[in-house]
Amino acid sequence: MASNRSPANAGRPRRGADITNRITARDATMLRLIAEHRVLTSGQLTAALFAEPGKARARIGILRAAGLVETFRPPAVRNPPLYCVATAKAVKLLGPTGDTAVAMPPTGPKAAATAAALRPDLEHLRGVNEFFCRLLAAARTRDQAALEEWRSEWATAKLFPARVRPDGFGRWRDGEAWCEFFLEYDTGTEPLHRLAAKLAGYADLLRTADTCTPVLFWLRTPGREQHLHALLADLDLDDVVCVATATGDPATADIPGCVWQPTFTASRLSLVSLGQAACGHLGVPHRPNAL
Repeated sequence: MASNRSPANAGRPRRGADITNRITARDATMLRLIAEHRVLTSGQLTAALFAEPGKARARIGILRAAGLVETFRPPAVRNPPLYCVATAKAVKLLGPTGDTAVAMPPTGPKAAATAAALRPDLEHLRGVNEFFCRLLAAARTRDQAALEEWRSEWATAKLFPARVRPDGFGRWRDGEAWCEFFLEYDTGTEPLHRLAAKLAGYADLLRTADTCTPVLFWLRTPGREQHLHALLADLDLDDVVCVATATGDPATADIPGCVWQPTFTASRLSLVSLGQAACGHLGVPHRPNAL
């Protein structure tokens, strides 16, 4: 019987067809990233894993046809990117997730995408994931650089219940130098005194850790950064917890570069140099956190 598929559609898998045998190792990595970090855009996936957007979109299309991802575009956003979420089928396929925190998405047609699109924190989550995906992109262009750890808000909260709840935890390495950090991503909607109040929990945690993990605040504007530094100076926590700030759009900023302004020195530092500098400031060993 002759096929009724047109030449234009000949290379595309039929929707609903079982094409899991076409899933590559990179597809599996992409699925794990989406599942753990809840929502990733096509641009973020391109930055993290692909050399060009067309290849990322093609793999997203294959995963979508396999029922492993769902996609949506937020209607309230002008020229929105394509957002990707993992389905319950994908989470089951991935199997045990160890010490990450993968949530089982709702089942039903487009249920995962609908739930993600209705998240009140969607813009904040997009910004957090943009930050880490840009570090993955930077690592792909630097021979000795790597984002060795990227833990989500939920994975980090499991390890430090009721103490701190950062937006993420990371370990960035460049050659022999490295820096672990907690990320607090600010969208500008929260009063600065609430941001500063979060440091009490970090101070309590780090007093017992015998090491130092800087807390990084990513802020929208230089003015907001200046006001936060003035507020932090009055808290007198500089001998317990090290804070560094940077500003701008993480999609275009040089996140690993000398953009980080610590509270303990007037000079901006690179991300990789913050680890040793912060521990040196506090006089504690530079060694990995419990994460």
